[in-house]
This record gives sequence, structure tokens and C-alpha cells, in this order.
Amino acid sequence: MTEDNNQNQYAWVILGILFAAQVVLALSAYAWGALAPFMKEAFSLDNMKFGSITSTLYLFSVICSIPAGISVDRWSVKVNLLVCMMLMGTAMITASFVSNYIYLLILVVFMGASYGMINPIASKGLTIWFDAKNRATAFGIRQMGVTAGGAIASILLIYLAGVRTWNFAVFAAGICSFLTGILVYLFYKETPDGKNKITHAKNTSEKITLLDLVKNRNLLLTCLIMTMLCIGQSSIVTFFILYLKEDLGLTPALAGSFFAIAMICGGFARILWGIVSDRLFAGKRLPVMKIICGLAMVSTFTIFLSGQNLPVLFFIPIVVFLGFSYLGFQGVAGVLIVELCGIELAGRVAGLAITIAWIGMVLGPIIFGAIAKINYQLAWLFITITSFLSVLLCYTIKEKVIGVKP
Repeated sequence: MTEDNNQNQYAWVILGILFAAQVVLALSAYAWGALAPFMKEAFSLDNMKFGSITSTLYLFSVICSIPAGISVDRWSVKVNLLVCMMLMGTAMITASFVSNYIYLLILVVFMGASYGMINPIASKGLTIWFDAKNRATAFGIRQMGVTAGGAIASILLIYLAGVRTWNFAVFAAGICSFLTGILVYLFYKETPDGKNKITHAKNTSEKITLLDLVKNRNLLLTCLIMTMLCIGQSSIVTFFILYLKEDLGLTPALAGSFFAIAMICGGFARILWGIVSDRLFAGKRLPVMKIICGLAMVSTFTIFLSGQNLPVLFFIPIVVFLGFSYLGFQGVAGVLIVELCGIELAGRVAGLAITIAWIGMVLGPIIFGAIAKINYQLAWLFITITSFLSVLLCYTIKEKVIGVKP
């Protein structure tokens, strides 16, 4: 077997490691939405205050994204990934012992920093290991880890909180992060020619400033599309279980099951959209983004129109649409932003994109929570409007590799 074949086969091992890291980090990040019924009672929080937990997490994810992108463009993916996993594990384990809302928010800051690191780190790792022919598929598989982690959180963490306490569930998530860090240390490695690629990327990135990237019109428009979808994504992962429980009267277990269905569908969608983009559309990403944004708009608009009158059984197709859109767009979008600016800048571009797009992650839960205090249907209308804007923005982008100049 040749060295190239060995390298190609180990690429899938690398993908498995990055997938595992993404699952565990998502399990921790999505824990707050899954544990919402328990946490609101334990800390005596209203919807707006509870939404601030998720918003704080994503705010500091945004703040750390660009530094993480610069770091991974210059230094080892392995070291950055190890730090990321250990930071999340330490914060989660410590959070399991607190009983004060302010102390919890402080720890969520560190969780957000860790969660903000994973996207530029994983984008860089996959860009090094996979060529353009399989890149969208690899990105989609890795991004499936987000929804897999959310699905596990909505089932496992709810179960652990029910039979034990919310503290025990959070502690268990922290231990998983530590164990994954050990996995990273033992098995992650650079490609045989990865050193040369990283050195080239470092030299290239030193010549390109963030201002150069910001001047890329197509990159900024794509980031705005992601922002609109992220508003919906963060609102759904924070409030969907609460909505089903408080507005539709479902039990936490049944509500968690619906949320798990959405997460599972989102996970499969991330792979499916990648395959569709790579194969059916011959590497074009924008047509897939148009389909995704359309599904997003249809799903939330249906919830807005139906109100409390939709039978639970008929809610399943809507949940599937939510999964395939708001929870399934990240893989294709991640490849699109990298290819717009060139793969040598993968870490930095991913960091910048997350910084812009995840403004939606920060604002979504706060705005949705504030509107939901008045009426949940109005909150769903708000999400529908943002998804409609994402559809319009899709038709303003010219998809091609254009470097960093508009």
C-alpha cells in the first residue's frame, strides 16, 4: 500500500476524531436547552434570563473565533484541539457544583470560548486532509456531530437529570470532554506533507489582513445568510423544548424526543447536503443554500400559522423540515466560505465567518425569549422573517473562488 493510500485512509480517522470532538462540544453547548425545564426551576429564571445563558455562550464563541482561526493557521491543529476539549471539560465539571446564576454565567463564558474554537480548528484540519472532491461531504459529516450532540443531550441529559439531578448530567458532559481530549492527544496527527501545507498557509495568512477579508463582498453576504439562519438555530435549540412543553402541553420527555428527531434530521442533512453539493451540483454550494433557506422559511411559517391547533402527529414533518434547514446548513455553508477565499486561509476565514454569523446565535435567544414572553407565535413569525431575508440574500451572491478581493 502506497504512502498516499495510507494518508487517504487516515483522513477518515482524522474525520472521526473531529466528529467525536464536535459531538462532545455540542453535547455541552446544547445541554442548556435540553435541561431548560430543570434549570429554570433550579435557578428561578424567566425565559429572557434563561435565554441569556445561550446568548452568553455564543457571544464568547464569537469573540474567540478569530483568535482561534489565527492560532490554528499558524500552529498545530492538535494542540489547539486539545486545549479546546480540556477547557470545555473543566468549565462543565465546575458548573455542575454551582448554585448561583451569576457564577454559572461566568463559567458559560469559558464554555463559549471553547465552543468558538472548534469550527476554525476543524475547518483547518479537514481542509488539510480532504481535497475539493470530498470536502463538502467531510464537512457535512463533521457538522453532523453538532446535531448528534444535541440529540444525545435532549435524550441522555434529560434522562440523567430526571433520575439524578441536573448537576450530575452536566458533570457527565464534562467528563466526556476530558476523555475526548485524551483521544485527540493519542490519535490526531498532521498529514505527511501537512507541515509544508501549514507553513504555506502561515506565510499566506501573514500577507492577508482581516480588512482584506472583510472587503470580500461575497464572503460578507454569505456570512449574513448564516447570521439569519443562526438566529433561528439558536432560538430553536434554546426554546423548542420549552415551547412544546409550555405552549403545546407536551411532557419534557416527549418534547425532548421531538427535539431529538430534529437534531437527527439535521445531522443527516449535513451529510446529505454535502453529497448533493459535491455530486449532484458538481461542487456548487449556492444552489443547495437556496433550498435550505427555502425549507427554513416554510417550516417556521407553518408553525406560526398553525399555532396550538396542529395535532402532535402532524408536527413531525415540521420537525423534520426544521432539522434539514436550521440544523443542517452548516456543512455546505462552511465549505462555501472557505472556497470563496482560498483553502490556505481556512482557519482565519472560518473564524471571521463565525464572528459575523454567530452574532445571530447571540441575538436569537434574547430576542426570541423576549417576544415569547408575549406570545410564542409572534416569536415564530420573527424567525420566519429572518429566514425570508436569507432567501433573498442567496440571490445576491456570485459563487466562484475569487481570492480575497471583491
